[in-house]
Amino acid sequence: MQMGSNIAIRRAGATDANVLADIFEAARAGMTYLPKLHTEEETRVFIGGLPDRMEVWVAEADGRLVGFAAIHDGWLDHLYVYPEAQSTGIGSALLAKTKERRPDGFQFWAFQKNTGARRFYARHGCREVEWTGGEGNEEKEPDVRFEWSPA
Repeated sequence: MQMGSNIAIRRAGATDANVLADIFEAARAGMTYLPKLHTEEETRVFIGGLPDRMEVWVAEADGRLVGFAAIHDGWLDHLYVYPEAQSTGIGSALLAKTKERRPDGFQFWAFQKNTGARRFYARHGCREVEWTGGEGNEEKEPDVRFEWSPA
């Protein structure tokens, strides 16, 4: 997918629920190291309900929702982009919005095997500060905690 420079970031609403779930499912489909723990319906209810529980921002490119970031307190809980829209500036725009909304800093987790995401976050000034064996996540997959703080 070729994205133009026409990326718009806006607050998610209830009508975005299905697309949020589509983006989440598509992005995680490539993470073949993750176990399937929930039915598609359970995932759709959980991800679709994010805007009711936290601050969710969506990225639109060429009139289509292509990614989202969910923020809660001092955490970036989710940042997902459709695989075909990755490496087009969508993730960077969502991370920039997160930094704008949490100018004092925030933290988040990524799976250790998600090397593409880890490189992306490092390029954007996020630091790896803690590595675990996966005890704290439901997938039981080794992860790494990142922090971003202003320079």
